[in-house]
Amino acid sequence: MDTCATADRKGPAKLIALLRLSVVAAIAVVGLAACTPAATPAAFRTAGYGTAAGATSASSSMPMPMPMPAGQMASAGLATSTPPPPAVPAGAAEVGIVNFKSTPATVTIKVGGTVDWTNHDDIGHTVSFAGQGINSKILQHNDRFSHTFDTPGTYTYICSIHPFMHGTVVVTG
Repeated sequence: MDTCATADRKGPAKLIALLRLSVVAAIAVVGLAACTPAATPAAFRTAGYGTAAGATSASSSMPMPMPMPAGQMASAGLATSTPPPPAVPAGAAEVGIVNFKSTPATVTIKVGGTVDWTNHDDIGHTVSFAGQGINSKILQHNDRFSHTFDTPGTYTYICSIHPFMHGTVVVTG
């Protein structure tokens, strides 16, 4: 909206024009805030998705602030330990489907390893590998799909409903 046009208006017309401009600005701010990594629920960012057995996540190596019970004071210095990521069977990896993205986008496993996808979105998604015959059903909220990879290679997949969603599984020998 042209600010000069708003300045030329008088009375209620000026008030309505400013209100509309404020609403558009508020929508833009909320929309941009929803796109930031901080908008992703903390449980999904720190849940260890994509952490294969024996691997460490970059986010798990950073000290995190811990809430203190009432009446206790924090000691000086960095925390010496962080909680371990959730248990993942040997040779397995987990992928979370969060905010129309596979998290992480690429996982690496060994031959015979299994990848487990969990849809955390409120809308249905699929896991579909081109030319491999590996396709999930439509995964609704909290549905899971697993596949065991027996041949080394690089496997790419998409959501057949939302083809802009994609990921890769690298299987090593």
